[in-house]
Amino acid sequence: MFGGSFQIGRLWGIPIRVHVTLLIVLPLIAMDFGLALQPASVLWGVVAAVGLFGSIALHEVGHSLVAARKGCPARDILLLPIGGLAQLERIPTNPRDEFQVAIAGPAVSLLLAVIGWASGIALTTAGMHRPGTVLMLLGAVNLLLALFNLLPSFPMDGGRIFRAWLTPRLGRLMATRIAAKVGRFMAVIFGLVGLFRLNIFLILIAFFIYQAAGAEYRMVRIQESSRRSQSGPWVSLGDQWPYDEEVIVGPPPFETRQPPSFFVRPLRAQHDLFDELFEKWR
Repeated sequence: MFGGSFQIGRLWGIPIRVHVTLLIVLPLIAMDFGLALQPASVLWGVVAAVGLFGSIALHEVGHSLVAARKGCPARDILLLPIGGLAQLERIPTNPRDEFQVAIAGPAVSLLLAVIGWASGIALTTAGMHRPGTVLMLLGAVNLLLALFNLLPSFPMDGGRIFRAWLTPRLGRLMATRIAAKVGRFMAVIFGLVGLFRLNIFLILIAFFIYQAAGAEYRMVRIQESSRRSQSGPWVSLGDQWPYDEEVIVGPPPFETRQPPSFFVRPLRAQHDLFDELFEKWR
């Protein structure tokens, strides 16, 4: 599914991959940045766009380095038009560990915001107005990136922080369900705002958040069902489905035992993308 990506380098030993769709969107983002500068500049717009995705990569590196200290090393980081995704060997289930991994990304973004803004002011004061303006712009973007990711909904970091806070009180499954519902509610709000403002990018983000929230809950439900059930080679999730009308019967994705094919009902096409995404690229 992610065959359309290629590696561009490493950060702290972690491979950084770029999806081909980013190459399509990057010129548009560069154009927006370039027009935001006065006077407009295509070259500095490209610098700002590259700086943006470099900041996103560092945001994901923050997650990855903390996750590695918690025994969950990162395989690589994928940069997409909608942001970045770190592929971890596994997701920490301990609430304290999950909180620390989740907060690391926004902390890096806040640090980059301070560095960018302070450096921009220093350069502008020294008479280098164009690079100073670009750095201040990137500082502001990193601040927005940190605040956006702290929203308490999946798949943003705030959703994982919210779940980490709820888990000791309600259990991981119920905590995930609540955080996923909040995520879907916020996705609807984003979608309505995107429709009202005719903002295609915001609509795509809303669609991604809506689907990803359900995928996260489905994954945790499978994991919890597998953990509690030792009676056979396959797990039935029952007929109480909080988001979808389908019943999924099949092995959890991390087990090697396979049921007969006629026991398995496949996911619908729109689930395939996001279930695989959050199984492999969280």
